[in-house]
Amino acid sequence: MIQVHPELNDDRILRLFEKGIHGQWGEDAIAWGQATDVPARVRRGLALTLTPVYLGEQTAMMGIATVIPLLLRGGETEAVLYLSSMQLDEARHFRNLHRLYELFEEDPLPARRLPEMWRYHARLLHSRDPLDWVWGILISDLFARRFYGAVRDIDPDGLLGALARRTLQDEARHQAFSDRFLENRIPQLSPERRAGMLGLRDDLFRSMDGLAGRLADAATDAGIDTSSLLDGLWLDTERWVERLGIASTHTTQRPTATRSASAVPRPS
Repeated sequence: MIQVHPELNDDRILRLFEKGIHGQWGEDAIAWGQATDVPARVRRGLALTLTPVYLGEQTAMMGIATVIPLLLRGGETEAVLYLSSMQLDEARHFRNLHRLYELFEEDPLPARRLPEMWRYHARLLHSRDPLDWVWGILISDLFARRFYGAVRDIDPDGLLGALARRTLQDEARHQAFSDRFLENRIPQLSPERRAGMLGLRDDLFRSMDGLAGRLADAATDAGIDTSSLLDGLWLDTERWVERLGIASTHTTQRPTATRSASAVPRPS
């Protein structure tokens, strides 16, 4: 697994690694004292809506730790270098959201209220093929771009806007890595393997749709439209499916979950 003097030939990934190094930032970059400017109802609604994202940052840390040994066995040292910087990004995002909960004096939802969240995260971690993980992470990063964009718009000149803008800079690098990683592998994939990637995407969307349905009321109180967010995410993934050559035709309608459970109650 460990090479004494590995070749480092992928300049695009190495440049992303350098950007990851220079793009690091700490808690002193955020004016945390502005948390009190966020209205109570927005704080409570956002605390509930953030739960999948908050735990998703932990899942990303775990996923990176899982996939790095697989890439080392394949001699993909450049990808390992970049993911090492990405793991610090995910750790920072988790720490920032943890601090936000403390400042808001709110708690995330208990795990039992969001079973789809665990199915979604387990689906990302299930495969031992780095391709599936990077594809799933790309969809998650596209979701993060949409979600943090909505959070930025809630409070553009305050704490939430500053935190969202900083996080979006990290997510842009992550998407660029996924782009490079996937474009190198997809041309060699069989039609069956490409269909499997689309099946993974559809499974993830059904889980996201279930989460969105449960959290719709809380998200509305926070100023986020979950239906529009997922519609936009579906268009994003369709563009990537075509751009990467996974499929040549578009799916006209995104997969949805069966509505069988009650929504999370609105904040009182």
